[in-house]
Amino acid sequence: MSTALATMNTALRLTTTPGIASTPAGAPPRSARSASDYPLSRYCLKPLAASVAGALRESCIRPGHVTLLGALCQGGAALVLVTGMAPPFVAALWVLAAWFCDRLDGELARRQGTASNWGAWLDANLDELGDIGIHAAVAAAASMAVGAGWPWGLFLAFVAGKHLFMYGLASEERLPGRPAIAAASASAGPPGGLRALYHLPANADVRVHALMLALATNCLALELAAAALYYNLRWIVRYVLVARRLREGTR
Repeated sequence: MSTALATMNTALRLTTTPGIASTPAGAPPRSARSASDYPLSRYCLKPLAASVAGALRESCIRPGHVTLLGALCQGGAALVLVTGMAPPFVAALWVLAAWFCDRLDGELARRQGTASNWGAWLDANLDELGDIGIHAAVAAAASMAVGAGWPWGLFLAFVAGKHLFMYGLASEERLPGRPAIAAASASAGPPGGLRALYHLPANADVRVHALMLALATNCLALELAAAALYYNLRWIVRYVLVARRLREGTR
């Protein structure tokens, strides 16, 4: 249920041929990227996923099974929020289980040598559907809690901001010189200092843990507002930076 950047990372991770290294030339080592990609999960969920994947390596369980299980966990979180059958804290546990499955499916694919384009497509699309679905459930629960419909406005702002941000990323990929820019960014390694602080809210691991914290403390409207604000600020800043770069390139 990761957010859009988690989806992109998953797609890059799984769209490989078994036996061929997926790390591009000049990119930082996998260990360095894992540390920056999972600043919180690397202490618990990542090692646990590695252990479970090792135990399941020779089993009949495949990464696709784990991906579908993660989608079911996302559905469990949404069901708890919409029906009110349990406190939001229970939904946080479902989200945690889904995030663990998202860490496990890629690890299992690497251990079994079963990474594929199909796995990348399935994982990426279910992640995005789950993210939208859970936030819709958060909006429904928040709306019922406050007895008003304004949380749905926050949800629409979140969806619009996320769409514009992701569309901006996709359009940048078609710009001339984009491969060279991406290679230079990869060779620079993980961001540091103020750059790291700027990119921290973009980290899917951080956002998922923030969602779990909001669910555990029943701060549903606050989580929606934060998600909407983040994505809309992000696409505005990115559009301005890209437009400036394009204008400078035409001079």
